[in-house]
Amino acid sequence: MKNQPTHLELVLQWHGQFRRSLEPLRVTPLQAGVLLFIHRHETAKLKDVATGLGVKSPTLGEVVKDLVQKRWVTNRRAHHDDRVLCLRLSHTGVELIRRIMGHLPNLKKDFASSKGQ
Repeated sequence: MKNQPTHLELVLQWHGQFRRSLEPLRVTPLQAGVLLFIHRHETAKLKDVATGLGVKSPTLGEVVKDLVQKRWVTNRRAHHDDRVLCLRLSHTGVELIRRIMGHLPNLKKDFASSKGQ
């Protein structure tokens, strides 16, 4: 009888599939997660994204810096507090989200079929 994969093995397999599916878009899974979070939360602050994704703020700050440099995300300081960084998707970022979302149905299908192995 074949052993069932552990939850950790399934998560790592799915992460690998997700990473490979994003390679043609030149996006990492963490970058995709940040973009998807900002897409779902239009008034996202850096701290909100870090908390939502379970990432430390300094790490996320570096990712956001890359996303801004690639012109996928815009950032601005909040009017009420210049320590708060507000994030928005650029037009290019919105188009990239559409492409990322196009990959998700296949990943969900692959994940569902791997759980039944």
